Amino acid sequence: MEKIAWGKFQHYRYDEGDLSEEPDLQFPFVAGSRFRAANIGIDSPAVQVNIEDFYKGVDIPWTLAHDEVHTVISGECEIEFHEPPLMLESGKIVVKTGDCYYMPRGCRVVWRVLSDDPFRHYCICFPNPSYPIPLVKSVRG
Repeated sequence: MEKIAWGKFQHYRYDEGDLSEEPDLQFPFVAGSRFRAANIGIDSPAVQVNIEDFYKGVDIPWTLAHDEVHTVISGECEIEFHEPPLMLESGKIVVKTGDCYYMPRGCRVVWRVLSDDPFRHYCICFPNPSYPIPLVKSVRG
């Protein structure tokens, strides 16, 4: 019988400068892409919450190995999606500040940043994929 892995109550207060010192990275397998990411300190067995900036330029394709919910903090992005299991259902949507969207496990997406400013969003992943990214500046002190 599996034991339940209990998480702890966690809180984060948005700090606009939290990604300012994080290095630009290249998305895996997407030459010329740029993004920044950091964990906001909500990191338990059930969920990992990160804050990310994607930049205008190269489209970013990705296939999700877990469920994700994104809440847009700033910027604008077009998202093309193809839904599992057969990827026959698809669509395209433009998201901007204040929007929230859900991507199920197995979903294939392509992000195309439309704004000149970074497309910043909370990335809520469940179950926790254990992405190896640093804590945001305000949490690590």
